[in-house]
Amino acid sequence: MAKLSDVVAKIDMAAGILFSANAAVRSVGVGRAPDGFGYVAVRNKNAPVAFAGGVREVPPSIEGIPVRIVDSSRDPQSLVRIPHSGVGSPATLSFMPEQQRHRPLVCGLQIQNYDQDDRSGDLRKGLMIVGTLGCFVRLANGDVAILSNNHVLAGENKGQRGKDAILQQGGAAKTNTVAELTDFIDLKDSPAGTAPSTSNVIWNEVDAGVAQVRSGVAHQQAYLPARLAPPPSGTAAAAVGDKVHKVGRTTGLTYGEITQIAVQVSINYAPGLCWFRDCMVIEGLNGTTFADHGDSGSAILRDDGTVLGLLFAGTDSQTYACDIGHVLNQLNCTMA
Repeated sequence: MAKLSDVVAKIDMAAGILFSANAAVRSVGVGRAPDGFGYVAVRNKNAPVAFAGGVREVPPSIEGIPVRIVDSSRDPQSLVRIPHSGVGSPATLSFMPEQQRHRPLVCGLQIQNYDQDDRSGDLRKGLMIVGTLGCFVRLANGDVAILSNNHVLAGENKGQRGKDAILQQGGAAKTNTVAELTDFIDLKDSPAGTAPSTSNVIWNEVDAGVAQVRSGVAHQQAYLPARLAPPPSGTAAAAVGDKVHKVGRTTGLTYGEITQIAVQVSINYAPGLCWFRDCMVIEGLNGTTFADHGDSGSAILRDDGTVLGLLFAGTDSQTYACDIGHVLNQLNCTMA
């Protein structure tokens, strides 16, 4: 029987082998095996693989620890661009309440960095980048801030700290400003051709940022009343098998299970290919969809409201989240 501690201790070695074995492997983590725990490699079955590389078989075990392959139909992705007005915009099409304007602010709502969308030219194209208000945190100075992803609040390192206006629900005009971008953890890309089997990987542990709530803007550490979901309260480390839920601007309230921990995954961002470690994978219960584009920034909660992670990417069937302990430590904040 493979013990959890033994499997986690060898994740770096195992990931190096599995990413090298097949170029279609997109993440490697620790999950359940028939007898204890083993490694889980998520593979994009539609990924083009050059004939000269990445055609070897993934080994069935590594040092006696079983390996399981899970197929997805696309690479892990994060961003969502939507029309900011008119046909196709949330204001005209969506029945998802989180996409509408709400006061007081609550967790799960749609948010936008207006200034970054303006600088990037997205607004002139009729578009905006949106994500989800994960929860509220308290900064080192005692002020309350919105917690979400770097790629939601800060445009993948392009945001201007202390200046950018964060809007809820967002749109083509600089109205409904609720917060200012305060800080974010820079996303670090690795050199071309880098993989965990090489020595020059530059690791990320979080995709996260905070935006201080404006004075006078009402806010509650809760979800919309109709969701009947417990509010974010306290934090803990994720465990394989934890039953969880999230509320996001795209898919609303969904339920899932932590199927992998200690996950290593690569995501394409504006700076380049970014490698993440010590993440978790969530899968929807009974094959349901747990998250989709635009749910980035959602808090991952156990049934009692304990926060485990911060959603930042996903495939068609796997959702990736950062460990909430890493997020709070690196941003020097606490749960509000």
